Amino acid sequence: SEYSKFDPYLFDPDNFYKHGKNRAFESWGYTVNDARWLQAELEKQALKKYIAGDYTLGKLNKDGQRINIRIEIPRKDGGRMVSFLSGWMVYPNGSLKLTTPYGGK
Repeated sequence: SEYSKFDPYLFDPDNFYKHGKNRAFESWGYTVNDARWLQAELEKQALKKYIAGDYTLGKLNKDGQRINIRIEIPRKDGGRMVSFLSGWMVYPNGSLKLTTPYGGK
């Protein structure tokens, strides 16, 4: 996945995208300094779940099949796990690409 999906898009330090997705991650203790770890963790979990068929189908169009994959990460304060949906595209050539790291609870 592209690093820009995490920094600046997800954490949106300049409030350019105005989506507020950063608030969920910040409430779990994550900051832009965690962007590389989050990128790697989402990629790892998504690939494992995609191969296992653990995803829900979204829109299908000429570009490919959109899918949603549930991701689980620990709160940084040592508390419980949190889970959320991430959005992905499966292209006709079979490649899997992140479209949004946070698609909702």
